Amino acid sequence: MFATLGVLPYDASLRARLRRRFSPPAVGCSRVTLPNFFSFYHLQAPLQSDGSLPWDRIAETAGTLKTRLLLPAGINPPPDAPVRAYTPAMLPLRLLCNSAFHALQRLGLDPLSESLCLVDPQGVLADTVERFLPLTAQLRVVTDDFAAYEKAAARLRLKYGVSLQLAPDIKKASGSTILLLDDAADAPLSYEGLIFTNHPCARPNAQTLTPKSVALPPEYAALCPPGIDPLTFAAAACELCAADELETLWTDCVPQRLTAAAATPADRCCPDWQT
Repeated sequence: MFATLGVLPYDASLRARLRRRFSPPAVGCSRVTLPNFFSFYHLQAPLQSDGSLPWDRIAETAGTLKTRLLLPAGINPPPDAPVRAYTPAMLPLRLLCNSAFHALQRLGLDPLSESLCLVDPQGVLADTVERFLPLTAQLRVVTDDFAAYEKAAARLRLKYGVSLQLAPDIKKASGSTILLLDDAADAPLSYEGLIFTNHPCARPNAQTLTPKSVALPPEYAALCPPGIDPLTFAAAACELCAADELETLWTDCVPQRLTAAAATPADRCCPDWQT
């Protein structure tokens, strides 16, 4: 379960000012049911005269969900506030993996000429890694969770007779032509190839692609409160409310720092992309 926060504007009317002198405005709370019948709570907090939010009252209303709070864009609690913004743990990397898979299928590269490296420190993609086998001659994984991927490696050896290379060091990605990782800043500076990432970073010899903003299924989009990031909302529903169907979300990938004249394979990942 999780909670979202909405912000109500400050009411400067005389009636509101008089009411606040005797009773501070309450933080509203309503329960919302997701399509899978799990629920989350939506809080509504009024701005105060100095433009701040009543974080103590927000925490009191949120209760145990005060550390699983989804905040509107631009709202950041002070360091000493008794609440914590929710940070997705798994879905952004799954979205990247799904989107990269569809993009690579669209590219139509020669699998015998490609080697792919997936950077997955927590092992969250171990159950889906085999989907890349038809797209690459060599599959590597950089991870801290060897246990999760050793099971995947055994499954691939038994099912396909192929070897999955595991390593704890990102330097092992240097020999790959395709690299999937959450933050491109972790890629070796000398990397030459195609990078799929959620957080682009300049790499002079690499072509970088990032997923577009994700579109939620209509039944979830209708429940996402205004100002809440759709991907963060989807991650909370998936990771905290068992909305497993959201694990298959994907979107087009957009080349970074390209011109319209650049005739690279990456352009074909997103045919509607324009400069």
